[in-house]
Amino acid sequence: MKKPLLILFVVLFQVGLLYGQADSSYLISLNQQIDNGVVKNDTNGIKNLYAADFVFSHGSGKVEGRESWLRSVAKGSFILRQHDSVTVELHAATAIVRGKLSVQKKNGDKVDRYFLRYVRVYAKREKQWQMISHFTFYEYHEPAQ
Repeated sequence: MKKPLLILFVVLFQVGLLYGQADSSYLISLNQQIDNGVVKNDTNGIKNLYAADFVFSHGSGKVEGRESWLRSVAKGSFILRQHDSVTVELHAATAIVRGKLSVQKKNGDKVDRYFLRYVRVYAKREKQWQMISHFTFYEYHEPAQ
């Protein structure tokens, strides 16, 4: 009697791990997809990937919500937003995503280049993952050339 229960537990545990790995892989891809949309200036395509209560805490200290951030995106000044070293920590319908982001942004006749380290929080709402928070905790700007 104990052996079938143990086998059932092991199978359910493995299915849970696979499900978590699928969500982790999906979130890593979604995380980059969102920033690809920022570079493409595709505010309509990415709007629903940010929750209505999204909060963006910039490295500069500026804090803005979804609509304000999307107005910044609409200006079309981003050339590159590339993620690296991304990790996902899953908690039921919440995911904490940490990583590095390399950014190139038009600034008049020059290009600002910087990278940052961030924590992003995603929530699964109505079967869809949405970013609810972005917090930059370290930012480095390359000297102007």
